[in-house]
Amino acid sequence: MSSERHADRTVIVTGASSGIGRRIAQQFGQDGANVVCASRSNEPHQGEYYDTDVSVPTEQYIREETPGDAIFVSTDVSDPDQVEDLIEDTVDEYDRIDVLVNNAGISIVGDSQSTSIEEWNRMIGVDLDGTFFCSKFAVPYIKDSAGAIINIASVNATEGGSGPAYAAANAGQVNLTRDLAVELGPHDVNVNCVSPGYIKTPIQDYQDEETIQISREQTLLPELGEPQEVADVVTFLASDEASYIHGADIYVDGGWAAHRV
Repeated sequence: MSSERHADRTVIVTGASSGIGRRIAQQFGQDGANVVCASRSNEPHQGEYYDTDVSVPTEQYIREETPGDAIFVSTDVSDPDQVEDLIEDTVDEYDRIDVLVNNAGISIVGDSQSTSIEEWNRMIGVDLDGTFFCSKFAVPYIKDSAGAIINIASVNATEGGSGPAYAAANAGQVNLTRDLAVELGPHDVNVNCVSPGYIKTPIQDYQDEETIQISREQTLLPELGEPQEVADVVTFLASDEASYIHGADIYVDGGWAAHRV
């Protein structure tokens, strides 16, 4: 569905090449936005269970199939220099930044003993540091546009079980959202967080049928989540309709957290 409610706005989506980020970026394109697709690679990730035949890069899809425009900027969000370049490239191309969606994230399965120091640093670097770096460099422009920041965390922000770095980084995302909300509320910038449950994307490749079934049992609604369901919430939070929602962490999890928090 194309509403063009974000027509002519400039939106940065990190981790836009695949999964949730891809669908968020596409939805902003369908809503008429100029979308900056920031990922390490422009090639979408084909998963074992989901997105098994995806091949068209996100920015190409947006330019060819939606009312919006798009560019790709190769970015490792854990590198502050690359993030600063991302912000500069965005402003050079579109003159402004209205919305930042901090979606980039990785997951490395392990516990405190099997997770290496390098893996810990890499996950914190992408999942938490990246959100801070992108926000830090984008905030001056988002203040000018009285725009919005939406961070993508996880239900694992409030529970363990997905590895120490993943749980810690996502908990940090939620509280970073709140701190940014305190800072930016007086500037009329909305800051919110979305915490998905099990969403059908290639990041689930580490699972097997047994663990997927456990996720089905933990999800109260009959179906596991689709990326579109997260994209709908994100584009709403970035819109004028959500102008009084601020500093919130919104679960998009089919009820997962209702009986586990």
